[in-house]
Amino acid sequence: MRALLLGGHRVELRHSLTASRLTASTELAAALASLGRELRHHVAHANRAGRAAVPALAAAAVGALVDRVVAGWVTAVLPGLRRLAAPRCVPGTLPGPAGALEPVVTVLARRPSITLPGPDPPPSAAGALLAGVTGGTWRLALVPAAVLPAVGLPALGGRALLPPALGIALALLVTAARAHRTAADRARLRRWADDVVMVVRSELDTELARRLIDVERVAAAELDELVARRLDLIDTELRAIAAGG
Repeated sequence: MRALLLGGHRVELRHSLTASRLTASTELAAALASLGRELRHHVAHANRAGRAAVPALAAAAVGALVDRVVAGWVTAVLPGLRRLAAPRCVPGTLPGPAGALEPVVTVLARRPSITLPGPDPPPSAAGALLAGVTGGTWRLALVPAAVLPAVGLPALGGRALLPPALGIALALLVTAARAHRTAADRARLRRWADDVVMVVRSELDTELARRLIDVERVAAAELDELVARRLDLIDTELRAIAAGG
């Protein structure tokens, strides 16, 4: 037992934390992929009001994801530390969250703060109309001139046909501008959703690396203390045996 206690628990600790980080990183990647799919699906199918609510929905989803990720960090790290601590504990003490590993759980379970980037402003109606005109949407205004002969009316039917032709042309332009504005708004939010996922990944990866450094420091100190106590107990028992012999 004394030989076991004098073994390299710090090396074992580092190996355990490395394996835990791989597990946590894999779970984080899966969670972020799911978040990205959910945001893009909502952007693709939401109406105008739904798209306006995307930033608030994304913030709530990221908050829930962070809570799950932090809980996953505890789940990934704690079993390995418990296995290291168990044979080094003084009999009758607990190696779990309520015992020697409580400081580690405190470090792991601390909720990180993540600041999400703000989305670009939505496209304006005037901007969408201008973009449509410069993009060739103005050609829709010529549709009435092409349609009138098809229904037996002259393309240049004089003043009597001018108002309805202009009305049709204007309606087509407005419809096209609205469609262009909707498409631009969806593209804007898709880009922002990708930015959100990238920022969350970067910040959580950095936080996990920083936190595991803290965990290694705290856990190593706790394990050192456990080993010292257990060695003191073993030495006391050996002295008692020697004295009795």
